[in-house]
Amino acid sequence: MPEKLVFEHTLEGLFIRGLAGQMTPVLRERLRTVGVDLDRKLQPAYGFNVWCSAVRVSARLLHADLPDEVALARLGERMVDGYRATLLGRALFGVLQLMGPRRGVSRAQQMFRSGNNYTQTRMRELSPTSLELWMNEAGFIRSFTQGALLAGLRATGAADPRVEVHAFTDADVTYRVSWNDTDAGTRLRTSTPGDGASRGPLR
Repeated sequence: MPEKLVFEHTLEGLFIRGLAGQMTPVLRERLRTVGVDLDRKLQPAYGFNVWCSAVRVSARLLHADLPDEVALARLGERMVDGYRATLLGRALFGVLQLMGPRRGVSRAQQMFRSGNNYTQTRMRELSPTSLELWMNEAGFIRSFTQGALLAGLRATGAADPRVEVHAFTDADVTYRVSWNDTDAGTRLRTSTPGDGASRGPLR
């Protein structure tokens, strides 16, 4: 099996852009000890274990007052927000914004694969505004990815986006992803008796 790698753009999104205002000398030194030296040009790719160690160190130093799962999710959000400011991220999220939430989530594998070489996904639709998303994320990094998915969903223009960990094993995780239907009010206003619209339940 090929080594799991995380690409330079992902680390740039989190450590260079996402945490630009929070990168303290202490955190910079701790990152160096686990294999991420921000005083040098970023490498093209980093091993998955190095990435996980860097994420864990950052979560514990920056959000020591929060439960680990919450701290990791916060970092996931910051990574996506920072990634959107990279050259590759601007192009990718420009397309996702045009797609909207449902189609945007269906591109999760492509989105994550722009930043690593291992992500696999499977999606099962539950309703027009909710779905289950399986990913091969292992261990504590599932919480980081939960935050990344939330920020990504928000970037598609989703109203009141929610991402919950539904189930997981040592090797994978299933998320429940949902959002509000902002078009429902429009349909209710425009589908009135006499205009040819069905009087049955809205779908």
